[in-house]
Amino acid sequence: MAHITRRGGRRDLATVAHALAQWLSQQPGYAGAVIHALSRPEGAGLSNETYLFECQLGRRREALVLQVGPAAGGLFRDYDLGVMARVQQRIGEVSTVPVAKVRWFEADESVLGSPFYVMERVRGQVPSDNPSYHSGGWLAELPAAALAETWYSGIAAMVALHRLEPLADGFEFLIDAPWGMALDADPALRRIEQWREFMHWGASRPLPVIEAALDQLHDCRPPAVRPRVHWGDAKISNCVIEAQQVRALLDWELCGLSDPQEDLAFWLVLDWAQWRSLGLQRLPHLPSPQATVVYYAALAGQPQPHVLWWFKFGLVRLAIIYHRFFERRIEAGRLDAHQDLAALNPMCALLPEVLALEALP
Repeated sequence: MAHITRRGGRRDLATVAHALAQWLSQQPGYAGAVIHALSRPEGAGLSNETYLFECQLGRRREALVLQVGPAAGGLFRDYDLGVMARVQQRIGEVSTVPVAKVRWFEADESVLGSPFYVMERVRGQVPSDNPSYHSGGWLAELPAAALAETWYSGIAAMVALHRLEPLADGFEFLIDAPWGMALDADPALRRIEQWREFMHWGASRPLPVIEAALDQLHDCRPPAVRPRVHWGDAKISNCVIEAQQVRALLDWELCGLSDPQEDLAFWLVLDWAQWRSLGLQRLPHLPSPQATVVYYAALAGQPQPHVLWWFKFGLVRLAIIYHRFFERRIEAGRLDAHQDLAALNPMCALLPEVLALEALP
């Protein structure tokens, strides 16, 4: 395996540039390719590493994106870069769902220390999570009608994704993906099992408040539906946007199969957490959660009666992810191992409020 210099748990830009240039020059038609302007965007996820770069071949210059597995211990247990690349490739082949075009997938870990793929960079802007887009920025500055159009463009893309048939459209490989499931599975039950397993793997101590929340949701889970293609990290800040239209859905590391209502609800809970947990005001002209569900249901041609259950489950998912993030900080020596992580976790503080909801907030 090639030696990849790491700084602060991430790869050194100079070594990435050198290894990537050597690899790229070996791809058909790219002999002599030169890499320019390699950079790592700030706030580009907590797990996979994302790099932007330009590739020059003669007079041709291409804007590309590198997605590579984490250099050190990741936030999640499983990183199947092959599935992440393949799902976007297949979506592009069989649908008009907006995704980036994947050029190459490399399974050989000797190049960068982990599998990776390279895709075309899609022109547009991505709303910010940090600082939250509710606190300002280009999305907040859009006129009311443009903001609603942007929001609903993301919902329309999600509906189109959920229309894809796992078998007929060639997504059977998602059954065995880390966040996949059998086509006759009960999505709500399987998700509870998967996230409980993940929590036990990633936690060094019991988490009674989250265990209790999962138990409560288990006892009132919705009826099973046939699983569909699942984005996994559905949120407006995982969308490339240009002229009020979503040009690409990003971040497929949690992709798999599930009830479509999980994606819809996670889009809503992530938006809610982006203002509620930070003490902000929601952008006043964003469509409400209720209006969003009505819009989704109209496009999908069927009601979405269990979004509230999936909203509650989505917050539990977030609490588990935050807990794993704090555990990683302890492992890295950046957080006292004796900290009360439940008290530190902002999503745990919101659990009682959300679990008691009788309607979307």
